[in-house]
Amino acid sequence: MSVVLSYHGKPESDAALQLAIRAAKQRGTDLTIVVASRMSADDERTEMDAHDRLWTALESCGVPFQVRNASGNEPVAETLLDVAGEINAALIVLGLRRGGYGSVNLGVNASRVLLDAPCPVLTTTEFER
Repeated sequence: MSVVLSYHGKPESDAALQLAIRAAKQRGTDLTIVVASRMSADDERTEMDAHDRLWTALESCGVPFQVRNASGNEPVAETLLDVAGEINAALIVLGLRRGGYGSVNLGVNASRVLLDAPCPVLTTTEFER
């Protein structure tokens, strides 16, 4: 039973990656990472940028892993939920943007995963080191 991570190369997904690695180590399982293709049309970063950040972070993680790309034809939440169901995931890890004082501002993909996940979902926000 794998730990599944949604990764898009932003600071909140870097924080989620570290949390997912720790969770996989604690469970003695592997990590499956779903890389989002692109956040929006006005986002200059590409999927390759996310992969570069990801591979750098994974170089010495000490956990078996596989990396999959989200389909460009459907929301990343669909791919993430499909993968989690396919591999009988033990846990999904998401990095969320901070919403501000007194508010919760979840994106459509995070909301979909939280509501429809076939397993527990662990969330985090970016944090200062």
